[in-house]
Amino acid sequence: MASKHQHRPGYWRIMWVEGGRQRSRALGRVTEAEAEAARIAVERELAGAHGAAGPALTDWAVEYGHWRAAEYPDSWYSVESILRCHLLPSLGSLPIGAITRREVEAYKQGRIAAGAAPGTVTKELRVLLACLRHAVSLEVIPAHRVKGVRAPQDLRSRPPRWLTREELLAVYGEELKPRKSQNEEDQELHRQYRWTWQLLANTGLRRTEALQLHWQQVGKEEIRVLSEPGARTKSARWRLVPLNPGSTAALEELRRGRSYVLPEVEATSLSRAFARTTERAGCPAGIHALRHTYCAHLVQAGVPLRTVQVLAGHASYATTERHYAHLAPGHLRDAVQSLTL
Repeated sequence: MASKHQHRPGYWRIMWVEGGRQRSRALGRVTEAEAEAARIAVERELAGAHGAAGPALTDWAVEYGHWRAAEYPDSWYSVESILRCHLLPSLGSLPIGAITRREVEAYKQGRIAAGAAPGTVTKELRVLLACLRHAVSLEVIPAHRVKGVRAPQDLRSRPPRWLTREELLAVYGEELKPRKSQNEEDQELHRQYRWTWQLLANTGLRRTEALQLHWQQVGKEEIRVLSEPGARTKSARWRLVPLNPGSTAALEELRRGRSYVLPEVEATSLSRAFARTTERAGCPAGIHALRHTYCAHLVQAGVPLRTVQVLAGHASYATTERHYAHLAPGHLRDAVQSLTL
């Protein structure tokens, strides 16, 4: 792979490795666009050495990473992690145009045998295909050979975990229990966690949406969940979430003169805190269960599934129906009442 460097203002140099040796080419005083064109030209020359097979996946992943991080900054972390931890150790030495369905099938079966969930492996295959399709679109390789690979079949099926009112009260109370090992700062953080859980259960906000929520987005009667650069929603769409007494009370308790509504902690730290609290409360669950709790209680209250879809921000009605239709009052029971055999 070739790279460009500005060794002094306005003066660019192209650098690459060929035959195991570091090489470079001075371009003189040119614009950055001209330097980028020269860099691409050098890469085309190097691609000729690779032939139709193109560069190794390890090398191509670097360029793909730069492009992906610029185009999709919010999802790049997970994509980079999949490449670095899984795809590159297994397939990184292969030229991207030489990766075939056979290698990918072997990779898939190896991951399943190692205990990876089918859904996880499916995400990894999507990342690989996206990486290869990008190489084709830029004419780095004429075509990729990974076609017809099917996602692993997931035979597991169970309803999502959600919390009852009694379980929620137990979780709230657990955060306020005094502990000898806690200082005043820790006690205040756990007090804010108590109201954080109530806010999520009463709004259905995703973890990232909640952590990105500014007070400017909170109105008297609703929360405006916005999708902006650096703070996109999962569906890349904005929505309004009406406030109810539970969420209003939580917001009042969370007001601390900061720009963000929730305590500024890492997403993983927030998830760990909830998991530990539910474990102590005797109702173990992940933080996403609060979103399921919001949707489940709406459906049980008779709210139409289409309305739940809009409130939750599901991109597809099928998602709402698959997870929560069974909770609707009289679901299936009413459908068979008229049947007498």
